[in-house]
Amino acid sequence: MTDSILEVTDLSKSFGSLKVIDDFDFHLEKGEALGIIGPNGAGKSTLFNLISGTLRANSGIIKFGGKDITLLSSHYRCRMGIGRSYQIPHPFSGMTVFENVLVGGAFGNEQREADCYDKCVQILETTGLIRKANTLAGQLTLLERKRLELARAIATGPRVLLLDEIAGGLTEPEIQELIHTISSIRTENISIIWIEHIVHALMSIVDRLIVINFGKKLDDGNPETVIKSPEIQEVYMGIGVK
Repeated sequence: MTDSILEVTDLSKSFGSLKVIDDFDFHLEKGEALGIIGPNGAGKSTLFNLISGTLRANSGIIKFGGKDITLLSSHYRCRMGIGRSYQIPHPFSGMTVFENVLVGGAFGNEQREADCYDKCVQILETTGLIRKANTLAGQLTLLERKRLELARAIATGPRVLLLDEIAGGLTEPEIQELIHTISSIRTENISIIWIEHIVHALMSIVDRLIVINFGKKLDDGNPETVIKSPEIQEVYMGIGVK
Protein backbone atom coordinates (compact mmCIF):
# COMPACT_ATOMS: atom_id res chain seq x y z
CA MET A 1 0.00 0.00 0.00
CA THR A 2 2.79 2.40 -0.96
CA ASP A 3 0.27 4.83 -2.52
CA SER A 4 -1.99 4.90 0.54
CA ILE A 5 -2.45 8.32 2.09
CA LEU A 6 -4.56 7.00 4.99
CA GLU A 7 -4.32 3.60 6.70
CA VAL A 8 -6.53 2.40 9.54
CA THR A 9 -5.56 -0.83 11.30
CA ASP A 10 -7.47 -2.76 14.00
CA LEU A 11 -9.34 0.37 15.07
CA SER A 12 -11.79 -0.03 17.95
CA LYS A 13 -13.92 2.34 19.99
CA SER A 14 -16.30 1.55 22.84
CA PHE A 15 -18.65 3.65 24.91
CA GLY A 16 -18.95 1.67 28.12
CA SER A 17 -19.95 -1.87 27.15
CA LEU A 18 -21.11 -0.80 23.65
CA LYS A 19 -18.49 -1.43 20.97
CA VAL A 20 -19.16 1.12 18.23
CA ILE A 21 -16.11 0.43 16.03
CA ASP A 22 -14.86 -3.14 16.09
CA ASP A 23 -11.33 -3.98 14.79
CA PHE A 24 -11.88 -1.86 11.68
CA ASP A 25 -9.33 -1.89 8.84
CA PHE A 26 -9.21 0.08 5.60
CA HIS A 27 -6.90 2.20 3.49
CA LEU A 28 -7.38 5.18 1.19
CA GLU A 29 -5.26 5.67 -1.90
CA LYS A 30 -3.96 9.04 -3.05
CA GLY A 31 -6.59 10.67 -5.26
CA GLU A 32 -9.21 8.01 -4.48
CA ALA A 33 -12.85 8.67 -3.64
CA LEU A 34 -14.15 6.14 -1.13
CA GLY A 35 -17.80 5.82 -0.14
CA ILE A 36 -18.99 4.45 3.21
CA ILE A 37 -22.58 3.33 3.72
CA GLY A 38 -24.44 1.64 6.53
CA PRO A 39 -27.65 1.89 8.56
CA ASN A 40 -28.17 4.58 11.16
CA GLY A 41 -26.09 3.76 14.22
CA ALA A 42 -23.66 1.58 12.27
CA GLY A 43 -20.63 3.58 13.46
CA LYS A 44 -19.97 5.74 10.39
CA SER A 45 -19.75 9.14 12.10
CA THR A 46 -17.79 7.64 14.98
CA LEU A 47 -15.26 6.38 12.43
CA PHE A 48 -14.93 9.93 11.07
CA ASN A 49 -14.50 11.30 14.59
CA LEU A 50 -11.68 8.84 15.20
CA ILE A 51 -9.94 9.74 11.93
CA SER A 52 -10.27 13.47 12.47
CA GLY A 53 -9.20 13.25 16.11
CA THR A 54 -12.31 14.48 17.90
CA LEU A 55 -12.52 11.04 19.54
CA ARG A 56 -9.67 8.90 20.84
CA ALA A 57 -9.60 5.23 19.86
CA ASN A 58 -9.44 2.51 22.50
CA SER A 59 -7.06 0.55 20.30
CA GLY A 60 -5.68 0.43 16.78
CA ILE A 61 -3.49 2.61 14.58
CA ILE A 62 -4.26 5.48 12.20
CA LYS A 63 -1.53 6.50 9.75
CA PHE A 64 -1.67 9.56 7.52
CA GLY A 65 0.97 9.96 4.84
CA GLY A 66 2.90 7.11 6.48
CA LYS A 67 2.97 8.85 9.89
CA ASP A 68 1.25 7.46 12.97
CA ILE A 69 -1.31 10.11 14.00
CA THR A 70 -3.31 7.95 16.42
CA LEU A 71 -2.49 10.14 19.43
CA LEU A 72 -2.41 13.53 17.70
CA SER A 73 -5.05 16.16 18.43
CA SER A 74 -7.67 17.18 15.90
CA HIS A 75 -6.10 20.57 15.12
CA TYR A 76 -2.75 18.96 14.28
CA ARG A 77 -4.52 16.50 11.98
CA CYS A 78 -6.32 19.39 10.29
CA ARG A 79 -3.07 21.22 9.65
CA MET A 80 -1.49 18.03 8.33
CA GLY A 81 -4.24 17.84 5.73
CA ILE A 82 -7.33 16.06 7.10
CA GLY A 83 -10.41 18.23 6.54
CA ARG A 84 -13.99 17.34 7.28
CA SER A 85 -17.59 18.47 7.10
CA TYR A 86 -20.23 17.66 9.71
CA GLN A 87 -23.69 16.20 9.18
CA ILE A 88 -25.24 19.12 11.10
CA PRO A 89 -23.56 22.40 10.08
CA HIS A 90 -22.51 24.74 12.87
CA PRO A 91 -21.04 27.86 11.25
CA PHE A 92 -20.03 30.95 13.21
CA SER A 93 -23.48 32.50 12.94
CA GLY A 94 -22.38 36.05 13.79
CA MET A 95 -19.76 36.09 11.06
CA THR A 96 -20.27 36.46 7.32
CA VAL A 97 -19.99 33.57 4.91
CA PHE A 98 -16.64 34.91 3.68
CA GLU A 99 -15.33 35.28 7.24
CA ASN A 100 -16.33 31.69 8.03
CA VAL A 101 -14.36 30.39 5.07
CA LEU A 102 -11.47 32.71 5.88
CA VAL A 103 -11.16 31.21 9.37
CA GLY A 104 -10.84 27.76 7.84
CA GLY A 105 -8.23 28.96 5.35
CA ALA A 106 -6.09 30.79 7.90
CA PHE A 107 -6.31 28.04 10.54
CA GLY A 108 -5.87 25.06 8.27
CA ASN A 109 -2.98 26.52 6.29
CA GLU A 110 -1.30 28.48 9.12
CA GLN A 111 -1.40 31.64 7.01
CA ARG A 112 -2.28 35.27 7.57
CA GLU A 113 -5.90 36.01 6.68
CA ALA A 114 -4.85 38.43 3.94
CA ASP A 115 -2.92 35.65 2.20
CA CYS A 116 -6.09 33.52 2.02
CA TYR A 117 -8.46 36.04 0.41
CA ASP A 118 -8.13 34.95 -3.21
CA LYS A 119 -8.38 31.26 -2.38
CA CYS A 120 -11.48 31.84 -0.24
CA VAL A 121 -13.19 33.74 -3.05
CA GLN A 122 -12.42 30.87 -5.43
CA ILE A 123 -13.89 28.38 -2.96
CA LEU A 124 -17.08 30.43 -2.60
CA GLU A 125 -17.44 30.44 -6.38
CA THR A 126 -16.90 26.67 -6.54
CA THR A 127 -19.51 26.00 -3.84
CA GLY A 128 -22.09 28.44 -5.22
CA LEU A 129 -21.89 30.87 -2.30
CA ILE A 130 -20.17 33.87 -3.86
CA ARG A 131 -23.39 35.93 -3.85
CA LYS A 132 -23.77 35.23 -0.14
CA ALA A 133 -20.20 36.22 0.76
CA ASN A 134 -21.28 39.18 2.92
CA THR A 135 -24.36 37.50 4.42
CA LEU A 136 -24.25 36.50 8.08
CA ALA A 137 -24.03 32.72 8.35
CA GLY A 138 -26.89 32.75 10.84
CA GLN A 139 -29.21 34.01 8.10
CA LEU A 140 -28.51 31.15 5.68
CA THR A 141 -30.97 28.42 4.80
CA LEU A 142 -30.13 24.82 5.70
CA LEU A 143 -29.00 24.13 2.16
CA GLU A 144 -26.75 27.18 2.14
CA ARG A 145 -25.26 26.17 5.50
CA LYS A 146 -24.42 22.78 4.01
CA ARG A 147 -22.62 24.50 1.15
CA LEU A 148 -20.78 26.65 3.68
CA GLU A 149 -19.80 23.53 5.62
CA LEU A 150 -18.22 22.13 2.46
CA ALA A 151 -16.52 25.45 1.69
CA ARG A 152 -14.99 25.69 5.17
CA ALA A 153 -13.65 22.13 4.91
CA ILE A 154 -12.06 22.81 1.52
CA ALA A 155 -10.53 26.06 2.81
CA THR A 156 -8.36 24.15 5.29
CA GLY A 157 -6.39 22.80 2.32
CA PRO A 158 -7.06 19.10 2.87
CA ARG A 159 -5.23 16.20 1.25
CA VAL A 160 -8.03 13.99 2.61
CA LEU A 161 -11.57 15.37 2.78
CA LEU A 162 -14.16 13.64 5.00
CA LEU A 163 -17.73 14.36 3.91
CA ASP A 164 -20.43 13.42 6.43
CA GLU A 165 -23.86 13.20 4.69
CA ILE A 166 -23.29 16.46 2.87
CA ALA A 167 -26.16 15.75 0.44
CA GLY A 168 -28.82 15.34 3.14
CA GLY A 169 -31.72 17.77 2.72
CA LEU A 170 -30.82 18.78 -0.83
CA THR A 171 -33.20 18.68 -3.76
CA GLU A 172 -32.29 16.51 -6.75
CA PRO A 173 -31.02 19.48 -8.84
CA GLU A 174 -28.92 20.61 -5.86
CA ILE A 175 -27.55 17.08 -5.46
CA GLN A 176 -26.45 17.18 -9.09
CA GLU A 177 -24.71 20.52 -8.46
CA LEU A 178 -23.02 18.99 -5.42
CA ILE A 179 -21.83 16.03 -7.49
CA HIS A 180 -20.34 18.47 -10.00
CA THR A 181 -18.60 20.36 -7.17
CA ILE A 182 -17.13 17.21 -5.63
CA SER A 183 -15.95 16.05 -9.06
CA SER A 184 -14.10 19.35 -9.48
CA ILE A 185 -12.55 18.95 -6.03
CA ARG A 186 -11.13 15.60 -7.11
CA THR A 187 -9.23 17.25 -9.95
CA GLU A 188 -7.16 19.03 -7.27
CA ASN A 189 -5.74 15.66 -6.15
CA ILE A 190 -7.77 15.59 -2.95
CA SER A 191 -8.66 12.13 -1.66
CA ILE A 192 -12.23 11.83 -0.42
CA ILE A 193 -14.13 9.65 2.04
CA TRP A 194 -17.86 10.26 1.77
CA ILE A 195 -20.52 8.93 4.16
CA GLU A 196 -23.93 9.22 2.57
CA HIS A 197 -27.47 7.80 2.67
CA ILE A 198 -28.32 9.23 -0.77
CA VAL A 199 -26.65 6.32 -2.49
CA HIS A 200 -27.12 7.38 -6.12
CA ALA A 201 -25.11 10.56 -5.39
CA LEU A 202 -22.37 8.49 -3.79
CA MET A 203 -22.28 5.97 -6.62
CA SER A 204 -21.72 8.70 -9.21
CA ILE A 205 -18.48 9.76 -7.51
CA VAL A 206 -16.75 6.99 -5.61
CA ASP A 207 -14.18 4.50 -6.90
CA ARG A 208 -14.72 2.07 -4.04
CA LEU A 209 -17.47 1.36 -1.51
CA ILE A 210 -17.28 0.11 2.09
CA VAL A 211 -20.32 -1.13 4.00
CA ILE A 212 -20.30 -0.92 7.79
CA ASN A 213 -22.76 -2.34 10.30
CA PHE A 214 -22.49 -2.63 14.09
CA GLY A 215 -18.98 -1.19 13.82
CA LYS A 216 -17.71 -3.93 11.53
CA LYS A 217 -16.79 -3.83 7.86
CA LEU A 218 -19.17 -6.03 5.90
CA ASP A 219 -17.83 -5.43 2.39
CA ASP A 220 -15.22 -3.40 0.53
CA GLY A 221 -14.84 -3.20 -3.23
CA ASN A 222 -16.26 -2.09 -6.54
CA PRO A 223 -19.37 0.02 -5.85
CA GLU A 224 -21.62 -1.74 -8.34
CA THR A 225 -20.61 -5.18 -7.10
CA VAL A 226 -20.92 -4.27 -3.42
CA ILE A 227 -24.34 -2.66 -3.71
CA LYS A 228 -25.78 -5.71 -5.50
CA SER A 229 -24.62 -8.13 -2.81
CA PRO A 230 -27.58 -9.97 -1.21
CA GLU A 231 -26.08 -9.43 2.26
CA ILE A 232 -25.82 -5.69 1.67
CA GLN A 233 -29.36 -5.54 0.32
CA GLU A 234 -30.53 -7.21 3.51
CA VAL A 235 -28.63 -4.77 5.73
CA TYR A 236 -30.16 -1.86 3.87
CA MET A 237 -33.71 -3.22 3.74
CA GLY A 238 -36.13 -0.52 4.77
CA ILE A 239 -33.85 2.50 4.29
CA GLY A 240 -34.23 3.03 0.58
CA VAL A 241 -31.29 1.67 -1.38
CA LYS A 242 -32.30 1.22 -5.03
